[in-house]
Amino acid sequence: MKNKLKESPFIEQVMVVGPERKFVGALIIPSFPNLREWAKNHEIPESTNEELIQNPKVNDLYKEIVEGFNKFFNHVEQVKKFELLPNEWGIETGEMTPKLSMKRKVIMEKYRDAIERIYK
Repeated sequence: MKNKLKESPFIEQVMVVGPERKFVGALIIPSFPNLREWAKNHEIPESTNEELIQNPKVNDLYKEIVEGFNKFFNHVEQVKKFELLPNEWGIETGEMTPKLSMKRKVIMEKYRDAIERIYK
């Protein structure tokens, strides 16, 4: 699912969460250059990453993207809810290894609040 979602030009990074939960969720980092271009074309005012991901039109766009990819997966593998995050994961910020692999444990800890919002 993760690799499929990254096919979208609007998704830069994604981590699927919740194998131990009752449904699958995802942390999504938008491709902000593409999202800003889309926002401009949809008359959404220029704003910070944080403000942009709070915009209801932006959330609707990502719901459509996720739902479009969900049809490729069986029901239990489909992403039911997601959280958009404002900053890319990187080596300097500790979420990525030098080989650019995600450090799941670090991300799960650092974004615990976002993950809890998915499952509340």
